[in-house]
Amino acid sequence: MSACCGKSKYFDAHNERRKRKVKFGAIVAIFIGTLILLSGINVIDFSFWVLFELLFAALFINNGLKIFRYPKGEYLGSLIFATVLIIDAFNIWGLDWNFGELLLALIGSYMLSWGIMSLFRNPRFSKVRKVSSRQHISLSRPIEANTYEVELDANLSKVLLVDGKEDKGFEVNMNFDKKDFNGNVQYNMDNSKANLKVKCKAKAGVSSVLSKSRVDVELNSKPVIFLNATLDGTDSVLDFSNINLDSATIRANLSRLSLIPSKMRDSRIEVECEVTSLNLRVPRDVGVTIVHEGELNWSSFEELIPREEGYVSRNIEHAKVTCQLFIKSDMSKISFEWL
Repeated sequence: MSACCGKSKYFDAHNERRKRKVKFGAIVAIFIGTLILLSGINVIDFSFWVLFELLFAALFINNGLKIFRYPKGEYLGSLIFATVLIIDAFNIWGLDWNFGELLLALIGSYMLSWGIMSLFRNPRFSKVRKVSSRQHISLSRPIEANTYEVELDANLSKVLLVDGKEDKGFEVNMNFDKKDFNGNVQYNMDNSKANLKVKCKAKAGVSSVLSKSRVDVELNSKPVIFLNATLDGTDSVLDFSNINLDSATIRANLSRLSLIPSKMRDSRIEVECEVTSLNLRVPRDVGVTIVHEGELNWSSFEELIPREEGYVSRNIEHAKVTCQLFIKSDMSKISFEWL
């Protein structure tokens, strides 16, 4: 639906530009046609050379009017040279230049315009500053619920999720380039449950530009957290160590993902990853059970006991809390380390 709307807007704008060009061409045709007719009845003295100059003046004016949308030296040069052609065509101030002199005037017009635009773009001479395309979105609220459902949807971004300040239920800070990304944060209350949706998506046709987009989410350690995350082409750190996480469902594709389980309560984390580098960093007082399905390349088995469907940590019996990890993968790599 959004793609159709985008195409419709594009074609509407394109048609509008074509209409403006047609109107300008019609005005020029009426003007030059009127001059030819007046010349034919000897009302004015009109030669082919004047027609030639006025025609090219119209073309240069048409090109020069773009300066009001795109302030460039070439467009200013077109306006200056069009003015010279009009002055010469009507012999204003007795000006009557030949072809060679007009050629020099063309070169001079563009050199003059380049110098003017360069001068006024210099911050020493102009207070005009380039408008930044960077956008910052920030939202925070105090604790308003006992349970928070968090949805995180991001691609081609750097993502960080950690515990936050005690006086805030959550805080979200998002920075991205408006030319390449769309982002928004939505928050609402449903009885005693809070819903937080964080979205930062690259526009169609944008390649890997991780440095242009960043999402930081801070969650309070008191409410119970349920997380649903979709991460495509991201560099993400999800640190649940001091977050009261109940469960998390994470889908990652072509990403680097670092996970730290919660040490505050028993939790369940489901990870579905494709061509992803998964780094599990587990606090020493957290016991883990890992069940995996699919192709998974392990780089470390430190203090993990193999089971029929996965692994169990040696500290599972005396650990304060446990984390159940269910990993479904395709051509991914996993590393494991203790904190």
